[in-house]
Amino acid sequence: MAQATALLSLFAVIVVQAGCGGRDGPERYTLSGSISMSDGKPVPAGEINFEPDHLAGNSGPGSMVQIKQGKYSLSADQGVVGGKYIVTISPFDGVAFGESIQGKPLSKAQHVENIDLPSKNSTHDFKVTTK
Repeated sequence: MAQATALLSLFAVIVVQAGCGGRDGPERYTLSGSISMSDGKPVPAGEINFEPDHLAGNSGPGSMVQIKQGKYSLSADQGVVGGKYIVTISPFDGVAFGESIQGKPLSKAQHVENIDLPSKNSTHDFKVTTK
């Protein structure tokens, strides 16, 4: 009985340690900021996508997050690794209609921008053209 209890305890320790291990992949950093329109007003709703620029040597993970009242925030578990990224912003008016909870698009095309992010927690603000 003592031997079975010892084996069960050892198994529990191994399972806990395996579950508490670090996450796979490179270290990610938080990123947040504001997104405003060309007139300075905040983008009410939308999505912002961070795609690593593979052609510039960034092989890190990408991320996507919702824009809410002109703000976005990526936590460390979904954040960026630093380096060059291609950022795509889809701005919406935030007034739900039909099946769209984000509302109507504020521009005919998505806003695309190339940026270079530091390998640390940081902020980055964007200004989008909504023509």
